[in-house]
Amino acid sequence: MGDASASDTESNKPSPINEPYLELQERRPFGGLEFQVSEVVERLEAGVNAQDAADDEKKREPRKISTGFFEPEETPMDEILKILEELVIKTDPSCESLEPPLLPTDAVTRAAILSHSISALFGRLERSHAARLGAHIASETTRWMAHMFRLSDYNAYYHQEQLEGLVRVTRMLLHHRYPRYLEDGALAFANRLPCIYSCVASPLGIVQHLCRQLGLPLACVRPVPVNPSGRGMDIDALERLCDEDVAANRTPLLVLGEVGAPPLGWGTPLYTLGEICARRNLHLHVRGHALALPGASLKEQTYSIPDSLTLTPGPWFGVPGLPTVTFYKIPESVTANDQSKGVNAAGSREGAVAALSGLCAAGRAAALPLWVMARAAGAPALHAALRAAFRAARTAYTLVAAAGLTVLSERPGGDEPPNIDIVEAVSQASACVAFQFAPPGAERPPPYYDKLNSWLGQVLQREADMISIEVCETESHGVVLRYCPLEGSILEEDKIESWSSILEAQVHVLHATVALREPFQQRVEQNPCLRLVHVPGWAGLGGVRYVPPGWEEAPLEQLNSLNRQLVETLRVTDGAFSCGDGDDQMACVRFGMVTADTDVDELLDLVVAAGREVEESSKALTDMSEVLKKGIEAAQADIERESLERLLERLWQEGLLRRVPVVGRVVSWWAPSAAPPVGRRLHLASGTLQPTDDIYRDFELNYRGDVWGNNGPGVITRVLKDICSTTSVTEMAAEKCQGFEVFSPKLFYPISWMDAEDYFKATQPNVDDPYVYHVWNKLTHNMVVGKNAFYSRLAAKYCPSIYKLYGDSFGL
Repeated sequence: MGDASASDTESNKPSPINEPYLELQERRPFGGLEFQVSEVVERLEAGVNAQDAADDEKKREPRKISTGFFEPEETPMDEILKILEELVIKTDPSCESLEPPLLPTDAVTRAAILSHSISALFGRLERSHAARLGAHIASETTRWMAHMFRLSDYNAYYHQEQLEGLVRVTRMLLHHRYPRYLEDGALAFANRLPCIYSCVASPLGIVQHLCRQLGLPLACVRPVPVNPSGRGMDIDALERLCDEDVAANRTPLLVLGEVGAPPLGWGTPLYTLGEICARRNLHLHVRGHALALPGASLKEQTYSIPDSLTLTPGPWFGVPGLPTVTFYKIPESVTANDQSKGVNAAGSREGAVAALSGLCAAGRAAALPLWVMARAAGAPALHAALRAAFRAARTAYTLVAAAGLTVLSERPGGDEPPNIDIVEAVSQASACVAFQFAPPGAERPPPYYDKLNSWLGQVLQREADMISIEVCETESHGVVLRYCPLEGSILEEDKIESWSSILEAQVHVLHATVALREPFQQRVEQNPCLRLVHVPGWAGLGGVRYVPPGWEEAPLEQLNSLNRQLVETLRVTDGAFSCGDGDDQMACVRFGMVTADTDVDELLDLVVAAGREVEESSKALTDMSEVLKKGIEAAQADIERESLERLLERLWQEGLLRRVPVVGRVVSWWAPSAAPPVGRRLHLASGTLQPTDDIYRDFELNYRGDVWGNNGPGVITRVLKDICSTTSVTEMAAEKCQGFEVFSPKLFYPISWMDAEDYFKATQPNVDDPYVYHVWNKLTHNMVVGKNAFYSRLAAKYCPSIYKLYGDSFGL
């Protein structure tokens, strides 16, 4: 460690460490490193927190990551930290994080982070020195872990990848059972294929990873059926498979057992399984969260039934960066057989031990983060953390059962009676709560219940986020919800009542929806205007399509448009309605989850009534379109006819002088024509055409170029005053105005030009529901659109595609 001053060159700024601390640093080699790591963590957290708390109205720079060639130059440490801060923010996938991606750390977590830096620093020691140091730390950590989890007669291997220990143990077994494996490789298996036994309910990825890493064919994997009780491995089936493999000249090698493993937390009778494996010369490897139970128990009993087992202290203690620990026993020498010819027994055992080489990599101490964490937290606090986790699981188990949900996992352990020994407790206990909403007595719920359970999981994740709920899909039980405090947050005592009330409320909704689903379907089938539609993945009452009489052969686009307009009309009354697509990819009205007091008949009557209203509006719009089309055609014909008549009349009355170039213009200026231009207006209510002579005449008589609005809206207003025989715009109704309807200005520009800035404020203007929002472009084209501005909210509502396309840059 003669390079203690190396950190001084990392920054040109004076160190903020005071003199006493510098003196302490001279005596402690890792003192300065501890301060620097803590400073880096605090700085990264502060940078992310500052970004998260930034003013929403602030104009943000687009988050871009350089894809150019990376050519590093010598950079001060302060500048490197700034780059890291920017990268942490830019690589945030949510682009608008509600919480910092780097969560705040406590003293124990900081100690674990610091240990990785110290572990890297050990690489500068001499190889032998680093090996002795790593072995000493690993030895202390192994003794503490074995004592905490009540293990005896084991060695330990510390690794970062969770399955790496199992891979190394299996490689050790292959060297042990196939002495020529080192020389012959896969050819050593040509005559006797090794067999790995795993329950069909266990994750398939484990055995696939094992075979992939060791180059074993998938034929080595022997799936063991589930116990007839539906929980855990069938021990009798395991024995039958072993007998079949021995008879087929295969080598039973490894059994993968689980206790409290995800997703359902089922256990395995370790006593029975251990006896079978010992009798048949099988290696028993055990994994699962129930292995943490001894750490939460007050029992002093130890056990050593499994030949190897994997512990995951990182998730259990909630500290990132901790290694996974695989405890294992070194096998005895192999007995002589056909495959061991030419290899002595001692060499077989040495080869097996050599397969575990790298337990303490040169210059690195793999167990150091766990060693540091244990000293930083203290054994009492770690025991208390495990007891709190199991207590939270038992509390959740009780609440879920009381809510009437089906509990699939075993009861979480931690409070076993004194007459239950530690092995039986680990075999029977679960560390999680797996549950689902299901009909009573059903082994596997109908497919519809998978949608209900997915909905329940999403609601709990959103509204009851005080704990982490995982939605799992299992082969035997469909969609299952799972809570495991050893993997996430613990249900605190002050949050129990709140979580329970949310759960019970959602369960009531589930029961009501299931109870009303069949009556809903019956009522739909009885109504001639409605069609029942199956909506994939929808958990609510179901989907309905409105098909009025006479629309059975209507074009699909027209029927889709009708039902989409129907949904928009219904959502004004109740936001629970939504638009969806059925199996036929056509639009329908989706009915969501309901409560027990919901009146299905009333809902369907509302749909039919709204459908008829939309149908009439659609028909009126279609009729109006036809009126417009015919009116425009008639107007064009009238204009052409009248223009021709006027032309002939002028030629007769005025002669050809007006038609001569140049001379005609002088004559028109000297004696303008009295007839106004030819035009027509269409009366939509009656579908009749009316001349526009009055409009042109007013334009000629009252033209003023110096008054804004006089020659546009002023003309229409003055003409309407004559038609309606009133000077008050508010009295201009269809009855007085020959069918013309004059609407309030609030329907077209609810915000006046004097208050145009209100569009760009985060406040909500006091406006009704207008037809048009006029934003006074001439006055506002230079204004900046903020994220929460009223203009942005209007764009998100009425132009969602454009708004989503531009995101944070909308309007900028």
